[in-house]
Amino acid sequence: MRTRVATATLLLSLAASLTAQTNWFQPDLLKQPAVAKALQSVDDRATGIVDEWIRLVEIPSPSGKEQARVRYMRAEMEKLGLTDIREDKMLNISGVRKGTGGGPTVVFAAHTDTVFPESTPIKVRREGDNLTAPGVGDDTSNLMATLEMFRALNRGNVQTKGDLIFLASSQEEVGLLGAKFWLENSGYKPDMFVAVDLGSNQVWYGALRITQYKFFYTSPGAHTLESRGAASPSKALAKAISGMYEIPLPPVAPGLDTFKLPVINVGMMGGGTVINAIPRETWFTVDLRSLDSTTQDKLATAVVGTAKQAAEKESVGFRMETGMAIDYGKARPQAERLNLPVVQTALATANYFRQPGTPEITPSDVGSTDANIAVAMGIPAVAVGTALEHLPHRLEEFAEASSIVPGIKSLLALAVSLTTH
Repeated sequence: MRTRVATATLLLSLAASLTAQTNWFQPDLLKQPAVAKALQSVDDRATGIVDEWIRLVEIPSPSGKEQARVRYMRAEMEKLGLTDIREDKMLNISGVRKGTGGGPTVVFAAHTDTVFPESTPIKVRREGDNLTAPGVGDDTSNLMATLEMFRALNRGNVQTKGDLIFLASSQEEVGLLGAKFWLENSGYKPDMFVAVDLGSNQVWYGALRITQYKFFYTSPGAHTLESRGAASPSKALAKAISGMYEIPLPPVAPGLDTFKLPVINVGMMGGGTVINAIPRETWFTVDLRSLDSTTQDKLATAVVGTAKQAAEKESVGFRMETGMAIDYGKARPQAERLNLPVVQTALATANYFRQPGTPEITPSDVGSTDANIAVAMGIPAVAVGTALEHLPHRLEEFAEASSIVPGIKSLLALAVSLTTH
């Protein structure tokens, strides 16, 4: 028994030592005159930050139609004096804050798009400390915070060894498409990647397996008066959706807070053009998410098989589209990802600046952000956040206004720690 206890103590000691070695944040860093000036400038602009955050929220930016926000971010990047400002065909826009040399290149990415369609009314309602509006948190809060972090670095004249790249990515909400395109085609080879896309009480270092499908059912159609007994895409759709929720799922993975994984979700459905006819086409979507490739592959086979079987039973045509095809073959092992400096430093800064009295932030081996792409490519990556957000992807979404200032400070401390080590 003593040998077991001694071994366990030694392992815990080694783990703590490894974590300490890979955490590059030291609180004394915040006392350096330039850094202290930058941090104070965030406090001084607290009211202006929230006011601008509200204005940014009210610029509609559905996935694929981010042009207005891109114009805003381009103008601000130019004011910052960032170099090599680029806008690509996916509507990503990025700029570089050059370092003095000898340090790592780190990308800070916040996405410009929201999940809400162009027709969604967006007007921020402020009640006390709460800001309520579609997209106020995900990801407008973090887009605002990343922009302000770069401004604060300039105001303090903070010099970093490594380059900092500000990436305002596009189409994150429809498959991480912007970040994938940028990482594969920009020509940059970043040493680290930080996705600023969570609440400030979260740090993620993993990458969920995500597969998204759109299934279509087709037929010649018929008038309602001729529909009895005829093949119907509507009936196939109904059977297929019912079948999706009958696919057996493994037990819910522990330690994921409110997340319940793995999961199969039908998110959209549609079809038909008139009320009094069999539709020529119906369709629905499936979002499948798991923690590992083996589980994902098994469930994907079941999802596709269920969709096809419904078409065969109802004698209708069938086709499918697949999204979010990410190869995780180059992803690092879990223990290695957890102890990367970018993760441990992000964890340390997030906890240093977290609201007093709130629970200690612990890292989660999950991810459904632009960091997934970096993880898949083997690039050291983490996802963090800068405001306390609630009810994301819902019309009732809200965020706590006062939480963004400490969140920006945490982001600034992370940027300086990673690029001056």
